[in-house]
Amino acid sequence: MEGSAPYAWPFDGDLRPDNTALIVIDMQVDFCGKGGYVDLMGYDIALTRAPIEPIKRVLAACRAGGFTVMHTREGHRRDLSDLPANKHWRSKQIGAAIGEAGPSGSRLLLRGEPGWEIIEELAPAEGEVVIDKPGKGSFCATDLDLILRCRGIRNIILAGVTTDVCVHTTMREANDKGYECLLLTDCTAATDPANHAAAISMVQKQGGVFGAVADSAALIKALVKFGSSKGSSPLDASVGASAAAVPANIAAQQNELEPSAAGAGAADVPASPVDVTVVVPAQPCEYTLPVGKAALVMIDFQKDFLCEGGFGAALGNDLSQLQSCLAPAARLLAACRAAGMPVVHTMEAHQPDLSDLHPAKARRGNLPDSLRIGAAGAMGRILIRGEPGNGIVDEVAPVGGEKLLYKPGKGAFYATDLEDWLHSKGITHLLVAGVTTEVCVQTTMREANDRGFECLLVSDATGSYFPAFKEMVLQMVTAQGGIVGWTADAAAVAAALSSC
Repeated sequence: MEGSAPYAWPFDGDLRPDNTALIVIDMQVDFCGKGGYVDLMGYDIALTRAPIEPIKRVLAACRAGGFTVMHTREGHRRDLSDLPANKHWRSKQIGAAIGEAGPSGSRLLLRGEPGWEIIEELAPAEGEVVIDKPGKGSFCATDLDLILRCRGIRNIILAGVTTDVCVHTTMREANDKGYECLLLTDCTAATDPANHAAAISMVQKQGGVFGAVADSAALIKALVKFGSSKGSSPLDASVGASAAAVPANIAAQQNELEPSAAGAGAADVPASPVDVTVVVPAQPCEYTLPVGKAALVMIDFQKDFLCEGGFGAALGNDLSQLQSCLAPAARLLAACRAAGMPVVHTMEAHQPDLSDLHPAKARRGNLPDSLRIGAAGAMGRILIRGEPGNGIVDEVAPVGGEKLLYKPGKGAFYATDLEDWLHSKGITHLLVAGVTTEVCVQTTMREANDRGFECLLVSDATGSYFPAFKEMVLQMVTAQGGIVGWTADAAAVAAALSSC
């Protein structure tokens, strides 16, 4: 497809009506209408209405070409039984309490209310699937993945609002599940234009880390050009048989680190956390942390990302941008251990036979074969379990009793047992640190937020090769009263925990 960036989408040119779906996300009255949820929060709805005309043109082209068209609506049950407490609290803080009546009398983000409906200009046509979702991501607590798999869909075109929240969360979820994603730049919008621009830019880094972007004109031209003439292309045997298949044993292979694998010279963590509550000065407001119900999640502090000779360095990135977060991360880790909090260390890693590597991820972007996952690098095979580069750096090495979590995607909840493990320990609050801020850290935090966990991103204990992206993520997390969670630095967290 001409006009997409950073590569010609889809990666193998296989664009057909029977394998491609357009998903229009949350073009609802509550987000685009006067007196709706976004309007009550004080944002300019002219921004969220701007994509309407481009989306109309894309809808017409997709419908004419016989492509699958789907719509999503964010909303909750009328008894609010599917509304996480933290999401409800945040909406109250910002003056748009979910479930309460707005100026028009419509109860905000409640299924069946006028504000919950999709705007008339983009109303679903007969037979088009509408996914009702309680969270920001369209895959969380819905049957979207099942429907896409049943229809043989592997390419997803994304439109809707808002770019930095529901659209991006859905794109990240889809990418981790192996779908080949395209975000339409003029068919999406955010309540903050800077967040919209940053979200689009993030997609394109690292050869298209979440997929590709294009405008509506480029897509419409491609739909006319490709039509339904292109046949299926076989998948490389090296990347598994199907983008839909995730080996059943992936989650079963998660385990807690044995004492023999502990970091050199590190003491074991205390047996149980302190049963106290502390308050951390944070943005957008104070963060109340029940220490006995909290865990620290250390994301991907791996040699492949932080050390010379690793994957990150081979891509030409400035490693100092990530290395600068190691000292604060070590301080945070020490404080959490002293307080007796459970600690999870994640590593992005794949099986040596690549059976858990989706084709879309394997072929991402315009990288040479020597830089693709599984290729031999200076620190062993890139992002492969057991290789030297896949290990965690010494500064924040795990100790006995801490959970070591291998993840095949960017989010730590995808194809792992993390959620079950956290629930088994009664965890409700997460402190999050790691690399990179805009990719694996933010994806994990969004997943956790949709699952009802209260998350605080430790701002100086996370890093990005692109400092501007890190700053934009910190803004995205705390926007709209803390739509994804809170932020604070390691010193503030350590000081609060010192009272334990």
